[in-house]
Amino acid sequence: MKINLDRTIAPDSYPVEDFVLLKPEIFSTRNQCKVFSLKNASQPILHFSIVIKGGKLVEEKQGAAALTSKMMGEGVKGMTSAQIHEYLDSFGAIISVSNDIDSFTITGHCLNRYFEPVMEMVKRYLTEPTFSEKEFQHILQVMIQQKILSEEKTSFLATKLFREKFYGNKHPYGSSLTSAELSEFPLHELENYFNNHVIGAPFEVFISGDVDDKHIKIIDEQLGDLNISSEAANLIYPDFVSKIASDELKIYQEKEDAVQTSLRIGCPTFKLPHDDLEAFSVMNETLGGYFGSRLMRNIREDKGLSYGIHSSFRNEINQGYFLIASDVKKDLKDLAIDEIRKEIDVLATEVVSQEELLTVKNYMAGSFVMSINSNISLLEITKGLYKKGLPFDYYDNYVSRIQSITEQDIMAMVNKYLKGDLLEIAVG
Repeated sequence: MKINLDRTIAPDSYPVEDFVLLKPEIFSTRNQCKVFSLKNASQPILHFSIVIKGGKLVEEKQGAAALTSKMMGEGVKGMTSAQIHEYLDSFGAIISVSNDIDSFTITGHCLNRYFEPVMEMVKRYLTEPTFSEKEFQHILQVMIQQKILSEEKTSFLATKLFREKFYGNKHPYGSSLTSAELSEFPLHELENYFNNHVIGAPFEVFISGDVDDKHIKIIDEQLGDLNISSEAANLIYPDFVSKIASDELKIYQEKEDAVQTSLRIGCPTFKLPHDDLEAFSVMNETLGGYFGSRLMRNIREDKGLSYGIHSSFRNEINQGYFLIASDVKKDLKDLAIDEIRKEIDVLATEVVSQEELLTVKNYMAGSFVMSINSNISLLEITKGLYKKGLPFDYYDNYVSRIQSITEQDIMAMVNKYLKGDLLEIAVG
């Protein structure tokens, strides 16, 4: 039977209500490292992340953490990089290594029946890496070329300059290597970093998918006998930055060949966990967090100064800051900055309409629901909550907390956090 649809009539919509996310079961390995297991047997696939404490915070030579993570997996005892990848391909498995401010992460995906050989390879990454000069030079040249290309982009330069001026270029969160510094990096610093800060460092394992007891046992068999150093767990995090490091708050760096100017405007906020998180998040979304935001309507749609503009709350360990980012027409950067400040002033002094606030809240609730679409996303959410110090039941009443934010809460957040000093960076 043919059904005629009237496409001029929108389908019914329903408000998003609170729902409960899957919570991890928590185990301990023999060496007292935690395993967070999220069992969802919809597919016979496992996703895992091994988060090793350390990262950039413990490096003696800047850049050692990033380069060491690039080299892990590029050779183990008796196997070249090509042989490792061929071996993993035979199982349809993937292993990758990345680094962060305070951690190394080994991430992997495989069919659950191949978990044991994949974890055996992970252990070899951690106990038998080879730091080949040939592989190192190849990776180094790739990174140098990528860095050279990035250093030509105003967006990269503006973000780099913002972090340097916000934190200070001696702060671990504000410093970074140049392409010239990369070109002189010695291989032995990677071996030193691995020996001092990777092998023996405490870790957590996050695993999701079709997990059962035998997979937890495999994790313990492969990783539970690693010798863990209690000293390596004592990371020293930088103090919270409550005042912008730079005395100069309006900085323009000219780039003659640029056709646009990249803007980065921001200020310190708060570290997590914090009672202002939901109210600040709704305020941020209203100002510049989504496509229908005030900044987008003004800067893109009304003035035509940019293809896009976005504001966000950035949180790092023991630090949070607010950031507005956009690439605008080069000769109209001052107008764009004036309009950005105007939108902040309006949001600080005029009450948001109930209709606009409802739209923002519904967008945030709907976006969150849409983001939970796989076992990988569930793993990343759990890992993020743990790292931020938020409870695993944080999202159980997330929608209700968002819906409870008022127009007065929005004004309060703007006046509390955005009406003090703002660091303005323009490169172009």
